[in-house]
Amino acid sequence: MSFVILTSPSLRYNGPEFEEFCIDKGAYLPASRDRTPCISCPLGNLCQAGFEEQVRRVLAGENPSLTENRIFTNEQLSKEHLLHGLNDEQIRFLQKSIPSLE
Repeated sequence: MSFVILTSPSLRYNGPEFEEFCIDKGAYLPASRDRTPCISCPLGNLCQAGFEEQVRRVLAGENPSLTENRIFTNEQLSKEHLLHGLNDEQIRFLQKSIPSLE
């Protein structure tokens, strides 16, 4: 017997609990929170993909962290690299949320 894990921000998440980092709130929040604000968030499409990957990891019995034990080079952490591929709205949102990116 299998069941479907609801990951859409417009529906109540019904899977295993874990915490994920929200750039907008600057905090770790429970996966089961009301995620409807994510629908209109400029980073919603990026965060949604990350959320789905975290759910996959939890279901596989893995740590849901997307960054734990990862080593990033200075180039990968450069402002230019971090903002590459984002649209103007996403860049403005990140710069507002993370002042060091201005």
